[in-house]
Amino acid sequence: MALSEQRRRELLEVLERTSLRPKNAPAPEYPQEYKDYLTLTEQETVTRTVDGHDYHLYIHQAKNRTPGCPVHVNIHGGGFVGPHADCDSMYSAYLADRTGGIVVDLDYTTSLYAQWPVAFDQCYDAVQYAFAHCAEWGADPNRVSVGGYSAGGVLAAGVALKAADTGDFRLCLQVLGYPPLDNVIDPIYKRGGLQRVLPAERERAFSELYFGDDTAAMASAYGSPNYATDEQLRRLPRTLVISAGGCNFRYEDEEYAMRIASVGVEVTVKRFVQERHGFIPHLIEGWREAADLIVRSICSARV
Repeated sequence: MALSEQRRRELLEVLERTSLRPKNAPAPEYPQEYKDYLTLTEQETVTRTVDGHDYHLYIHQAKNRTPGCPVHVNIHGGGFVGPHADCDSMYSAYLADRTGGIVVDLDYTTSLYAQWPVAFDQCYDAVQYAFAHCAEWGADPNRVSVGGYSAGGVLAAGVALKAADTGDFRLCLQVLGYPPLDNVIDPIYKRGGLQRVLPAERERAFSELYFGDDTAAMASAYGSPNYATDEQLRRLPRTLVISAGGCNFRYEDEEYAMRIASVGVEVTVKRFVQERHGFIPHLIEGWREAADLIVRSICSARV
């Protein structure tokens, strides 16, 4: 059921009150080096409609790409409510150039405008679009991967699980950057939950804005991948999990990685001990080391 307008306003007030960014702070100014990443790719914007809502794909084709190159679908974070940002484009261009391939940068409909399952369905549609266009792009359909960060990581994990369930397509890799993989358990009752990095009420607001009162969706494998069965996990592609020392999700991320490994899937997991939640696509300290790990994983993965 959709949230009432009053409840929606209350949750948005919680997000404003608990924001870690000072009110009216200017947008970050990125070094020219980072802005120049955009010159390394040819960009195209595609608009598609899923569940009655338009969303956008920003397609970055590396100028140095070669036939049979990889394709990576990138899903931004922001608690399901934050929009696509300039840094997402810079980061996607960086990945495209370093992999010599194509990055499909996904700008899904956020929970400001639509609740579950709109964003999830759009992410799934975006990966299907990528597979359908491999021949046109000269890319290898055996080298298509998906990755996301924070809320985008939950979406990416859900896409990989659904693809494994349906057989609609075969991913070669999923990249999960510090996602909240359990949206059912209250944040303070999770491991390390009393040592907060993000305020617990902020996490609750993100989840409620996205799922509303659809507790079944919240507890589903696609909404909270920690609740996937071993049989579902067994069918997943090669997996890279990146956690951060300054992130409350580090324990559930690493436990999910171990569960996937326990059923025989190849998994790489690395905790960036000194970094905080959100560090990769926001291009802050430590991001390049993580991005280059992702690049190596994309380049070496194939079905």
